[in-house]
Amino acid sequence: MSENHQTTPTPSGDTAHDVTAGTLVMVPPGAPHTFANLTDQPAVMLSTFTPSYYVQYFRDLQDAHRDGRAPTPEENLEIMSRYATEPAPDHDTDRLA
Repeated sequence: MSENHQTTPTPSGDTAHDVTAGTLVMVPPGAPHTFANLTDQPAVMLSTFTPSYYVQYFRDLQDAHRDGRAPTPEENLEIMSRYATEPAPDHDTDRLA
């Protein structure tokens, strides 16, 4: 985390951590997780991925926003499916856009 803070739950989803600037968060492959900026201030997060295969997921999300609109939940789910990614079982899919 490089600016402001976000909240990130543990893989089991039972604990959330307030992540402030300078905090390192490591998420094991396949672990359910999410990130949220619960403030009204912009947050900046630096993410690294090994292997780099998953970087294309974020490129695809960026491309889906190019026309100035957020992708629909269905479009977002389709992008997620390309990378063996799915929303956590209790995640509100209407908020994927």
